[in-house]
Amino acid sequence: MCQNRYIVNPVNNVRIIYFRSSPLYKGKPLVTSADSLEDDVSAFTDVPPLSYVDLQRDSLGYAIKRAQVRTYGILFNVLGPDSLTPGRMTALSIIATQQGINQSVLADMLGITRAGVVKVIDSLQSGGYVRRQPIPEDRRSYSLEVTERGYAELRRLNMLLREHEKQIAAKLTARERKQLIALLEKVAAE
Repeated sequence: MCQNRYIVNPVNNVRIIYFRSSPLYKGKPLVTSADSLEDDVSAFTDVPPLSYVDLQRDSLGYAIKRAQVRTYGILFNVLGPDSLTPGRMTALSIIATQQGINQSVLADMLGITRAGVVKVIDSLQSGGYVRRQPIPEDRRSYSLEVTERGYAELRRLNMLLREHEKQIAAKLTARERKQLIALLEKVAAE
């Protein structure tokens, strides 16, 4: 009779095993997606204790998160406390490269809701970086364009972001940097 027990999360069908008989895992949970409890138990009997939760050495997600925290720390240091947020910088950049874009298309490109994009545009407009222009054939929509002040801010941000890029890629060769970007694009693709 097996002394191990498991619980299956009904939302995502992930199995959590509680090993009672193994001296390595006694009472410690193990998250797995194997088809049966027997597969789970046999797959992990020779694994050293706690290796299944070693986020510091074997978790892509954790490594990406650590890199993100570091790069954002450098970014905010380079930009200073009064700069636009990364999301607003991205929105301003998109509007500059696609003059006349409407709010719905911008929301889709940013991956945010229509209500969220309105807040972003309101902020950029109150800073004098963009202006809304009515679209004659669609009275419910506005086209967006960057103001002179917005272009000046983009030029300033461009110089600062180049410094940011230099700092975060300082330990990489040009080839490694390019390869890392390509690999991260693969991870980010849906």
